[in-house]
Amino acid sequence: MSKHPDTELRLERRYDAPAERVFAAWTDPALARRWRSTAAHGEFLELDPPRRLSMRFAMPGLAQDSDVLTVEIVADGEGGSLMRFAQSGPGIARELAKAPAGQDSESAAGWRGMFDNLAGVLASQGGHGREEAEGTVRFERLLPGPIERVWRWIADSDKRAQWLAPGELPTMPGQSFELVFDNARLSPHTAPIPERLRKYEGIFHSRHEVLRLDPPRLLAMTWGGGKEPPSEVVFELTPEGDRTRLTITHTRLKDQATRLDVSGGWHAHLAVLTERLAGRTPPAFLAMVATIEDDYAQREPRHP
Repeated sequence: MSKHPDTELRLERRYDAPAERVFAAWTDPALARRWRSTAAHGEFLELDPPRRLSMRFAMPGLAQDSDVLTVEIVADGEGGSLMRFAQSGPGIARELAKAPAGQDSESAAGWRGMFDNLAGVLASQGGHGREEAEGTVRFERLLPGPIERVWRWIADSDKRAQWLAPGELPTMPGQSFELVFDNARLSPHTAPIPERLRKYEGIFHSRHEVLRLDPPRLLAMTWGGGKEPPSEVVFELTPEGDRTRLTITHTRLKDQATRLDVSGGWHAHLAVLTERLAGRTPPAFLAMVATIEDDYAQREPRHP
């Protein structure tokens, strides 16, 4: 794609998903509706899966003419892909001409928000928790940076607040501590969520006990409880070159419904952690949870 900075909007975004999945998110109408919020009409002009597509793009009622969107997707050799996006045409040229220097135009801000939503859709399609045994689910993520860096995002309250929940971690096994969940603060973005998830919009306090602690490699703690025995969560970190493998194992889950609920939650929280470690803005959290839960339900329907 040739560069015309005064007349084209050009954006880039890396995703932890293969090029085929990113391409499908643009071309599959059902997937596109889950992340694109514009009331726009489109017509594909070129399709070269999974590397390139272009489409005519119009917003009836807002503009008389149409622009052209061009998307190039390049595999990065690490299981992810780089998406290069360009919008060209008379509409975006007029908008860019009016935008203050050094600031995003309205369209740029809109597309960035939608690309954050796309991260949530892509996150729902991979990295599912594995049922290791009855009542146990395990997640693995290969994260950027040395083990000490990733450990800080597990152990440090301020960093953990950005993807899970704050709370000062004790220094010895047998000690208890509190986590304060505020899902609305995990992302600056907002998006519509199903009624079933509105109960998670507030602030929640939970008590936990450290069972094992071996910085920067292991943390085991209780989870939940109340009227029933608590379940247990183990964080294990293993260095792999310049990256770190994080394994989360949640055990003693009482039934299938609980396991599926827990799976959707960890999947979404880990998607936020992945985005934070990459220096990107995570998608709206509860909207992402809804997408992920729907995917888990399709993979393994709940039984009464």
